[in-house]
Amino acid sequence: MTSRALLLLAVGAAALAACSPYDPDLGAAPYLCASQAPRCPDDYTCLEDGGRPVCVPSSVAPDGRTGPPACATDGVLEPNDSINQAYQTDVGPGVPMRMYSPLSVCPASDKDFFQINIAVVNKGIRVVTRWDSGAPITCDLLNASAVPIAKGAAMGPGAIRACVTNLPTGIYYAVVFSDQGLQNNYNLELTLVDNCL
Repeated sequence: MTSRALLLLAVGAAALAACSPYDPDLGAAPYLCASQAPRCPDDYTCLEDGGRPVCVPSSVAPDGRTGPPACATDGVLEPNDSINQAYQTDVGPGVPMRMYSPLSVCPASDKDFFQINIAVVNKGIRVVTRWDSGAPITCDLLNASAVPIAKGAAMGPGAIRACVTNLPTGIYYAVVFSDQGLQNNYNLELTLVDNCL
């Protein structure tokens, strides 16, 4: 091997050793931890979240971690933090209603997305969130383009509802979040309906 080739090889090896695969700022969304050290970049911690190791900022906790209030462990539905990761429900003609509990908006910036596939013309979707105490947990209904078609409205203490009827067949999404920027646990009801009464 020539001295020039050895020099290039040495420079390449030094550059690889100095390189890190981590972006120094991953943001607040959880990212999978590396399989070997360093598992996360500086200022991030590797924590278990529903059976998967994720890197989270040291200042926040992912879904299913402790609060206050203590966050419900909803890891079996996670990750559902964006429309592209929406949990696909089986709500439809054979299963007109489904309840999910306990769930959490945790950390406070968390959003949970649920996909509903409507296969019958002129049906509607009702989304209801309920919580025992603490910050309200609201919900919206979105069409396939992620445009809101129904906003959550209070339906008494501890519950918010979004409902729309006469929908064409297609894909819809329920999104659950805290509009006050506070984390809390909640229960979710998704129902296929004929009207919003």
